[in-house]
Amino acid sequence: MGLRKYEPKKVEEVQEIKEDVVQKTEKVTKVEEEVQEAPLIKTEGDIELENKVNEKRKEYSVYAKKQKNINIVITTFIAAVLIACFIVMMLFSKQHEWVLYVSLGAMIAVLALSYLSSKIMKKNLMEKVNVYVDFLSQNINAYIFEGKDIKNLTSTPRGQLDDKWFLDAHFYKDIVGTKGRNFVHFDYKGVEVDSCDLAGNTKIKGRLSPKFLGRYYSFKPNYKTDGKVSIFQLKGGSLSVPLDDIDDLKLIEGNDKYVIYSNDPEVKKVLNQKVISALLKFKVQNPLIDVIFSVKDNLVSLGIDYVDEFINIPVENEFTIKNTKISKENLKKVLKVIDALLETKKTTTEVKENNK
Repeated sequence: MGLRKYEPKKVEEVQEIKEDVVQKTEKVTKVEEEVQEAPLIKTEGDIELENKVNEKRKEYSVYAKKQKNINIVITTFIAAVLIACFIVMMLFSKQHEWVLYVSLGAMIAVLALSYLSSKIMKKNLMEKVNVYVDFLSQNINAYIFEGKDIKNLTSTPRGQLDDKWFLDAHFYKDIVGTKGRNFVHFDYKGVEVDSCDLAGNTKIKGRLSPKFLGRYYSFKPNYKTDGKVSIFQLKGGSLSVPLDDIDDLKLIEGNDKYVIYSNDPEVKKVLNQKVISALLKFKVQNPLIDVIFSVKDNLVSLGIDYVDEFINIPVENEFTIKNTKISKENLKKVLKVIDALLETKKTTTEVKENNK
């Protein structure tokens, strides 16, 4: 995507002793994360996928390099013609007036040719990019979203979620819009799920910068909260942006692992121990920055915030299966959250029926 994480301004100085404690804690956490990272084990299917994607990536790279070389030749030719025309004008236009008009005409024609060739080359290059991106997305989505309970999977590489699905989740203020790609839709145990790579953007000094950048899930489990909202964040590291759309919410729970804000009197039923336990299955370690989660009527949202490099499309560098495998494992955790919500909904319904 070419975006960089939003880093909020410091609003006040913290005490030196507190800074020292934070630094030591981060060092310990970093060591623990390095210890936890297991070696990557590739199956035959993993290697086959890598080879397929890299073959298509190489096709695009060869074409892009060829286009670049052609562009250099065209640019050099145009520059030479313009310089030659200018020299001829300076030397002979006073003696022969027609030389001036011929030279200007040649310069205009060359510039027009340059514009047209540039436009055509850009169009052709974008078509090749789209072929590669579509191929990449379709293949990794088939790998990630494979499962017996995942039904009716559709993949739209250049598709994205409507802005409202992120804005209505009540995570961050000052979001001016979203930008997404690699959209998928599927059904899981009767729940419709939409997902895409997404940047939730704010504006800093006239430029867009994401407060959230990662994989976003929006699902509809027919869960009613009467307009009330509950939001959760698994606390992250220095790149994590704390939830800030909390002016009308109360701090329900906060500790060194997570924080919950809500205006729902039934928040403990919505974010019960089973749901929280499922959310705590995510681990804040590279490439995962933090996890945000929202429940608001029939809109449940879960965002996995990743480092920039995680969702970059491999072009210059070879595609490796590592990040795709991580995405597949994290999807399993997302589905566990949905399972917990469905179980909560079932239990709540049974209680209501028994009380009638």
